[in-house]
Amino acid sequence: MYLLAVFLLLVGTNVCLINGNLGGSQEGNDYTYGTQATTDTLIASETVSSNKVMLQSTTKTYTLTQAGTAKTITYIKITDLKRKRGATAQITSGGVGATTVTIKFTSARGSGIKSQVVIYGS
Repeated sequence: MYLLAVFLLLVGTNVCLINGNLGGSQEGNDYTYGTQATTDTLIASETVSSNKVMLQSTTKTYTLTQAGTAKTITYIKITDLKRKRGATAQITSGGVGATTVTIKFTSARGSGIKSQVVIYGS
């Protein structure tokens, strides 16, 4: 019985150390929508950020509206700049094929938001 308890304790410690070293997703929450053609022009490039709130997740909405002659969105790239415990992004309206887009960012609990949004169109 004692040996079984020691074995489980060692396995549990090993699993905790492995997960602790990984620190969650190292890749971040990066998203790509559509394809970028060589003839496309940059419509917007912005960093969306929000401070962390202890023990709570935060949300922030980014909306692209174009003035003048609006271009059709062909490519959206969202890069998570935090990498560890970064925010997820969800397109709630518009997007590829439209002239506007609304993106909702949601942070991990106790973490902030820092993502770069790059949008191309033609």
